Amino acid sequence: MRKIKKSIGILLAISMLVSLCACGGTSGTQGNETTEQLKEKTTESGDSSSEEQVTLDLFVNHTWWPLQSWSGSVPEYITDQTGVNINVTVAADSQQLPLMISSGELPDLIYTDNTGNMISLLSDPDLCWSWEDLMSEYNPGYTFDEGRAKIYRTDTDGKFYTIRNNYSTPEELEEYDAALVGVTVPTIRKSIYEELGSPEIKTTEDFYNLLIEVKNKYPNLIPCVFNTNWTGAGQTSCQFLTDFGLVNADFAYDEDKDEVCYYIFQDGRLDYYKFMNRLYREGLMIAENYAFNNEDESYQYAYNLQCFAYIKGSNAKELNQECATLGTDQDWMDLHVALNYDTSWKNYDRNIGWSGLFISKNCKDPEAAATLLGYLFSDEGMRTAFWGIEGEMWNWSEDNKYPVFCKEYTDNEWQEKNGLTEWGLLSGTWATERLANYNPDDEYVDELLMLSNQAKEKTVSCPAVGLVIPDADSDEQTIKSKLDTMVTNEEMKIFLAESEDACEKAYNDMLNLAREQGADNLNAWANEMYQAAKATMEN
Repeated sequence: MRKIKKSIGILLAISMLVSLCACGGTSGTQGNETTEQLKEKTTESGDSSSEEQVTLDLFVNHTWWPLQSWSGSVPEYITDQTGVNINVTVAADSQQLPLMISSGELPDLIYTDNTGNMISLLSDPDLCWSWEDLMSEYNPGYTFDEGRAKIYRTDTDGKFYTIRNNYSTPEELEEYDAALVGVTVPTIRKSIYEELGSPEIKTTEDFYNLLIEVKNKYPNLIPCVFNTNWTGAGQTSCQFLTDFGLVNADFAYDEDKDEVCYYIFQDGRLDYYKFMNRLYREGLMIAENYAFNNEDESYQYAYNLQCFAYIKGSNAKELNQECATLGTDQDWMDLHVALNYDTSWKNYDRNIGWSGLFISKNCKDPEAAATLLGYLFSDEGMRTAFWGIEGEMWNWSEDNKYPVFCKEYTDNEWQEKNGLTEWGLLSGTWATERLANYNPDDEYVDELLMLSNQAKEKTVSCPAVGLVIPDADSDEQTIKSKLDTMVTNEEMKIFLAESEDACEKAYNDMLNLAREQGADNLNAWANEMYQAAKATMEN
């Protein structure tokens, strides 16, 4: 995953709709205990002095994690409320946690995503506490929101061993309009757009026509440059994927058939390929765009104002900051429109969250872990870990719709000094994170609210699709890995085809090759998994 950007300004997400349920809401459905009740579980007097604190070991399975210790005003506040101190170890490499699992020498707490099937492996009663058992025994007054918990129940014992962060149910999202659904929009040169009369742009075809105008009037300018990670070639992100209602990894959902398939078989994909191929064939992007080795190579075209549009999803602020540093014109603007290829399409959101917190069976003090868990997954705990101490670092707006932060909040050094933001990821929901980025003073806030509402209207939550995950070293994972590699290579032939007919042929060739490599068997297995996950969640 990524390190959270620390900015109170509007931060647009990486895809128009793919993140609608990417995290959880801030509604008070996680637990029903007060801070004082939680404190009483740790000390009879309610005084969490250092002599009475319990120290638990936490292993963070993310090598990029910036906070190396449980320090700063926010962690200290959490410790004061719970009586639990944390000794932090950040992973040195990707092999550290698998070795711990194989040896059985797990720390008290583990925080990890599912890379390498870690979440699946740790969801094991011999290794970790199920949250139901832990809380039933050591924190019986606490209750979980079943709408979130049911997503993570295992098919082996029907219990859940973690609740991932970055997830919200649709109901949770509706509670706060200010928790903006992420919408990606093209970033374009403002002066040129205005010279062309600021034409209305609503569809991908409108945007294509705009690029044609740019090409004709400014022949020395590249109409469109994609960020290296946003070309669509083997990437999970691309501006136009979501505009066509598509996903670019794993499995896609067909509502009419109530089926899933490996994503390249998704209806409408050929239309997307033809659109991207047309951009190349008509000189609206350059072939070299697919050969860049890193982001810096594509960024240079934007920093030096050598292109009209830079595609990474809402990137004007970053581009203008770099232009200011280089002494070039700060000429970038985000085009605040949702580009629709077909107004009838929907986004079937398959997101089930990102990383989860586990309590190992080796935990030296399960009661302390239960107290900490109860606090972190309460409304107060999530907000404290993500936003800071209420009354000191933030207060609710007059209408209680969003937090209003102190002036220091936008300073990265201040956040790190106080231990803010990252610890919120232990339990933080999507809405908690999004509300931290809401800025009512942003000049585009009205446009963003409109786009967010449009995104919500088009999105259908399908977490059961996100649960279709092959086990490590399984036959299905072997097939999927082969297909993933193959698609990266074959897509280049599609994008760079010399004609529309050649583009379509290259796409069909890729599908045939996928079938030869076992795609039909993978799709059959995926549908069995999807139906089983769906049934479990409906019970």
